[in-house]
Amino acid sequence: MAVSHEDHMQLEGIAAPRAIIVNFGDLEDKKIPLEPPESRASSKVAQGPPENVDSDAIYKLYRGATGRVHGEPHRVWVEFPALQLCWARYDQPAPAQNRVSLLDLGECSCQASSPSNGQDTRAGSATGEAVRVEIFSLNARICNQSDTDDGAAAGEDDGKVWEERVEVAVPKLASIPVLTVEGYYSSPIRDFAEALQQLLDSRDSEGKSGLEFIQARLFQYLWRHQGTTFTENELYQAQAVLAFNLDPKSGVAYLKDKLKKVSDSDIGEWLADMSTVNGGLDPTLLGNYFSRMDTIGVFKAFVQSLDFSKVDLVGALRKLFDTFKPGGEGQVISRIIELFAETYFEQWSRNKDMLPKTFYATSDDIMTTAFSLIMLNTGLHVATKKVKKNASADLTMSPEDFVKNTRRVVTEAAVPDEALHAFYDAVQAEEISMQPMPRAAFARLPVQPDIEGWLSVVQNAQVQRYWAVLALQRMYLFSDKSEVEPAEAIDLKDASACCVTGSAATQDRFHSDLQGGRSKCSCFFLPSGGMGELQDTDVMIKAFEVNRPQAGQGPALLRNLAKTRARLALVAESEDLMEKWVSLIDSGPY
Repeated sequence: MAVSHEDHMQLEGIAAPRAIIVNFGDLEDKKIPLEPPESRASSKVAQGPPENVDSDAIYKLYRGATGRVHGEPHRVWVEFPALQLCWARYDQPAPAQNRVSLLDLGECSCQASSPSNGQDTRAGSATGEAVRVEIFSLNARICNQSDTDDGAAAGEDDGKVWEERVEVAVPKLASIPVLTVEGYYSSPIRDFAEALQQLLDSRDSEGKSGLEFIQARLFQYLWRHQGTTFTENELYQAQAVLAFNLDPKSGVAYLKDKLKKVSDSDIGEWLADMSTVNGGLDPTLLGNYFSRMDTIGVFKAFVQSLDFSKVDLVGALRKLFDTFKPGGEGQVISRIIELFAETYFEQWSRNKDMLPKTFYATSDDIMTTAFSLIMLNTGLHVATKKVKKNASADLTMSPEDFVKNTRRVVTEAAVPDEALHAFYDAVQAEEISMQPMPRAAFARLPVQPDIEGWLSVVQNAQVQRYWAVLALQRMYLFSDKSEVEPAEAIDLKDASACCVTGSAATQDRFHSDLQGGRSKCSCFFLPSGGMGELQDTDVMIKAFEVNRPQAGQGPALLRNLAKTRARLALVAESEDLMEKWVSLIDSGPY
């Protein structure tokens, strides 16, 4: 029987979103006396969390930051399951020579300077300064290596080795950094450097067991970061948005259950707020939801929540269709415009002095004028896109034609010619778009994921590394090339997951993926990736497989790229994290 998301969280020692802050004291006794590094270095069991490192720092280090290494775009991050500092080209796993044990690191410095020769100053860098982060090593052998050397073994963590490294004189090696990262944007790189120095200071003062505690409790640290960043209400709001974008009916059910928005009025007001203020709702799915007969009450409350008090009729139509894309047949559009006209008439009646001057007698005057404006918008902008350019001039409606057509349904007493000419000019200058884009980027939503972290996608002998976010039965994959919007969104509603080591068949399929075998199925959307390298010999125990019986349509909120497939091979950064991904994919959203 599938375990619910909240039950799974409780089994893991993590509170569900209603009270998600993790008390590390419940996991380990935080008050255990800390021993000096030399006496704790050989400890193999984490005794308690580091007192001088907050969860935000752990999140930043694990998430990493992008910059340039030797002039090439790279990401640098801390791979806590291996206790290593890693760096690699965009979307690639780190090869062996680009991995250094956290026990070998000395300190890091960060300084701003003018951009290097050949580096352009990109939009978003407020000062135009380049940022240079230098990370030094305690181990002379590492500092004297070339970039092609294999480096120190990550597993050298016994007490004797630790003592020898600490005794190395740092000033003699300070001029030879093990890694130098340059970036255009000061904030992410600088934040990463500060978090890394915080971690190294904790290691030196509290000993190695703090690192081992993070290593064993990384999932809890990520959850604690999310839980302390947002309020409980923000977390539920975000989950409701994601649920609605997956399936409006499920989203409304989640809204009723978690946020207690039960009435049509409550739901309509919430949808209006999410569409106009916070953003994030898929306009196409919202329009499809409003096209249903059983949502008339919700739509009426939605429209009444929009503020039309300071705009003319053209501005009001723009505002209406900036929130959702109308779907359905002509009768659906008629119902939408009718309810809109009632609301606009009520708000206009309280502010009749706006320009251009109109004298609507009833909401019917607004409704018929609105239909005339939609026809004008179609003639000026939509129809002309469907014909050849040399024929478009013949189809364009003139101001006189527009006034003449409108006079058939609206009197001059209600809408004077002067107002109609003003409306015409406004529509001619700018189309009333009925293809709105989502108002907020995914990254700006206060998302509380079921799990997030680094996954390597293995396909056709290629490996790509993504920051993966699992939320409400959908996996979002973020590429290094854009941390604002996901590169891919995979619908997992009907998917199943299993560890690769579970059967001989899954192992054979994984080997086939590594060797370039091709699948005959086609359900998953994935971009073609560059060659990568999985260095670990135990990669099999960290790998899992996701299967979907049928292909699903990707959401309009995101773009799907390239080819599709039904089976997806993924590699987590530890066996423990792999098991959590498998369990959460199978258990469902909540």
